[in-house]
Amino acid sequence: MFTPIHPILVHFPIAFLTFGVIAQFLALWKPDYFNKTAMLLLSLGWVTAFVSYLTGDGAEHFAEKTKGDAIEPLVHTHELFAKITLVIFAIVILLKIFGRFKKGSFLVPVILILCLLGAGSLTMTGYYGGEMVFHTPNDVHETPNINSD
Repeated sequence: MFTPIHPILVHFPIAFLTFGVIAQFLALWKPDYFNKTAMLLLSLGWVTAFVSYLTGDGAEHFAEKTKGDAIEPLVHTHELFAKITLVIFAIVILLKIFGRFKKGSFLVPVILILCLLGAGSLTMTGYYGGEMVFHTPNDVHETPNINSD
């Protein structure tokens, strides 16, 4: 049976974006180093998130085959949060690029707030992904019969 690559790939944007947000907050302390680190991590996170998003259709078809149509509402909620996450972090990256050419103190708080919103959206994306894997509507929780012959 074909196993989709999506569940493997999603761990990369989770790590890159999470550490990118942490680095962005650390840039308040040491901006020269951590702004560059945040930009690298957030950019890698966005690219890997986009690739993960592109592989989501294959995972959706796999989930519908293995778990049934009842999984569809979870899939669409998961997909919605994935899109929101992509948009938020794209805006963060664009603001960071813009900030290199135009110094403005208003950008720092906006970027930090967007990073928090993006981290929240990333968390919700992962939550609904986990719900699909571990708690679908068609799950039947039975105790295995260890005494059967």
